[in-house]
Amino acid sequence: MQMRNKQDHSAEILWVYPPRPESENWWCRQYADIEIPEGWEFLAPGDAFVTRQVKAGPHWVARKRAKGYTKTLGIWAPKENIEAAQKLAEETRAQREAKRVISRAARERQEARYQEQFAEAVYKYLGFSPRHERLARDIAKGVAEHATQVGSDRVGRTRKLSLEEKAMLAARAYIRHNYTKYEDRLFNSEFSLEPGDYLYYREIRSEANEAVDKFLSRHRLPNLDLIK
Repeated sequence: MQMRNKQDHSAEILWVYPPRPESENWWCRQYADIEIPEGWEFLAPGDAFVTRQVKAGPHWVARKRAKGYTKTLGIWAPKENIEAAQKLAEETRAQREAKRVISRAARERQEARYQEQFAEAVYKYLGFSPRHERLARDIAKGVAEHATQVGSDRVGRTRKLSLEEKAMLAARAYIRHNYTKYEDRLFNSEFSLEPGDYLYYREIRSEANEAVDKFLSRHRLPNLDLIK
């Protein structure tokens, strides 16, 4: 059996792994089998505040290999550091919770303002005649709610485009999916990776974009309000 590394590595930040079948000792890539420093304890994940406090000092990250990825099990660190972090967490719990509530409310207000700005940008892009004011507002609201969803990869969350560009792209996509036959034709067709099917998809997409242009024109020009 391989001997444990008894040198003092407590000042180093290491990734350590549970004992292998042929050994009872933790191990790391740098030193093979390694001894957990005296006075250290294991801290399982669960409290991000405590973990951050403990990781500010000496510690080893405990990891485990799994299929296709490596899982973090927790950290080894001096017992007194873990206890101090837990005590501080308890003493500041109410204060930190109050800050979280305030931060959450601030984020919600910020998101609400952004959604309103996005809806207004969509409304301006639509440019519908007064006859279709209600429809314009409904579309603008629907577009904003969909395109600005937090955590999504939708156009409303990108930072690469201006607000006006995002509003235009989101509005056209919303109209394409909700006010043309695009989805009916798309979902009633079976596509594969064959070149012919790809060309057919491009044809459906092109026709849908033309339908979006006609939809916009019909609702923007007062003299064309009654054209079907």
